[in-house]
Amino acid sequence: MPSNLRPTWLLSLLTLAGCNNSAYQGPVSDHFDGERFHNIQPTAEKSLRDLLKWQLNRERTDAWVAQPALKSPPVVRERVPGDELQVTYINHATVLLQHQGLNILTDPVWSKRVSPFTFIGPKRFQEPGLSIEQLPPIDLILVSHNHYDHLDLESLRQLALRFPTAKVVTGLGNGELIKQTGFTDVAEIDWWQELPLSPTLAVHGVPVQHWSSRTRADTNHTLWLGFVLQAPSGPMLFPGDTGLGPEFKLINERFGPMRFALLPIGAYAPRWFMRDHHMNPDDAVQAHRQLQAKNSLAIHFGTFRLTDEGQFAPPADLAAALQEQEVDPQTFRVPQPGDTWLVP
Repeated sequence: MPSNLRPTWLLSLLTLAGCNNSAYQGPVSDHFDGERFHNIQPTAEKSLRDLLKWQLNRERTDAWVAQPALKSPPVVRERVPGDELQVTYINHATVLLQHQGLNILTDPVWSKRVSPFTFIGPKRFQEPGLSIEQLPPIDLILVSHNHYDHLDLESLRQLALRFPTAKVVTGLGNGELIKQTGFTDVAEIDWWQELPLSPTLAVHGVPVQHWSSRTRADTNHTLWLGFVLQAPSGPMLFPGDTGLGPEFKLINERFGPMRFALLPIGAYAPRWFMRDHHMNPDDAVQAHRQLQAKNSLAIHFGTFRLTDEGQFAPPADLAAALQEQEVDPQTFRVPQPGDTWLVP
């Protein structure tokens, strides 16, 4: 088997033995049938036959190469008061948001591989822009869903040792797995559910178009979601991982224009396999426009080789999409790990 196929192929099979996540048990809703969750716009579940078709017909791209770590870490303030918003991109979907005196971390991943195993699975090609030891005191951790590149147990264990009083907010059914890492203050929320964080800040669960699974036996047994942070200066969106569906327009209708959005631009090829659950850069620009986002930051690219696009394709494709859709590139930035942005 060619080496460029081996990691994803073997990971797909080995996740049959991966760490299981507790299935959610609760009342039936418009997106939960009593056993499984589903998207607002129904998406077909990919079969083993689809997986084999992808793996056996993958397009060859240039080999990914390891990117050097920062020579010196970014300057991160301990707290950012009031309406100031400071954003530090760490890697993949891991971002430090500092606002209203709170330090918020999204989908924390520091592991060398995103896999149920330490010896195989998608490996890291980009070092994090901040180490866990360099983080300021963390108050809140947002975990969007249970895929290994978003819910990383080893990273959560390390964070729980350093920040044991931090609150973790996640989707329905993920709480017990996260508590196993050492966190005790874990809240599960549903789509459109609000959770106050302070007198001036609240987090809302919002729908995104994706799926969940830790093994091939627990598909869609726990909820995937995004988060809107609602503050006096305007709402901010972290969608985790998502395809382009009706959700962004619904979020805009409910919360109005976003002050800031984190939007995934990677893991999109081949489109026939990835389209339903991963945006490509053109989709991400459409999402930026549907949200009426004043500023967006690209995430979910260049750290782990998850799909078939080239290592440096997402930023190039995003630049082309911004030009084609006549969006100012200064309002949708592509960061390097460690970049810090004081958002207007």
